[in-house]
Amino acid sequence: MAIDRSCSRLIGPVSKVAFQVILDTNFLAVPAQFGVDIFSETERVLERRVEFVLLESTVKEIEVKGGLGAGKTKAHVFKIAKDLIQRCKVVKVPESLAAMPVDDQLLEYAISIKGVLATNDRELRMKARERGIPVLLLRGKKRVVLEGSVL
Repeated sequence: MAIDRSCSRLIGPVSKVAFQVILDTNFLAVPAQFGVDIFSETERVLERRVEFVLLESTVKEIEVKGGLGAGKTKAHVFKIAKDLIQRCKVVKVPESLAAMPVDDQLLEYAISIKGVLATNDRELRMKARERGIPVLLLRGKKRVVLEGSVL
């Protein structure tokens, strides 16, 4: 990064550190439901490079919800969500969290890595806010916004 001394402004790209965003099942379904690119929108909102993380339990949840018995529309949504898993880092759930419900696993993991939780689940967002976890959510069915702050 160079500084133009004649007018004291930065020239060139500013290096940004990767930030971990933990995705909930319903957030990974957003592209199929609303046509929003959650990956580029997240990077736009956070203004930094992002590493997208999925817990193994979330991946299992996506497979179950899109499996047999799912309606045609629901199956389509979760087929797209399954395809998007490839853009994420899948993390093994720590043994200490494995017995917990998936929502609690997401909260605990987000705290442990000081990451951001991405979800549209109202109850999960409230729990995250109570615990000081920043949350990404879809607003107006067209844009991603951040509740809370990241350092």
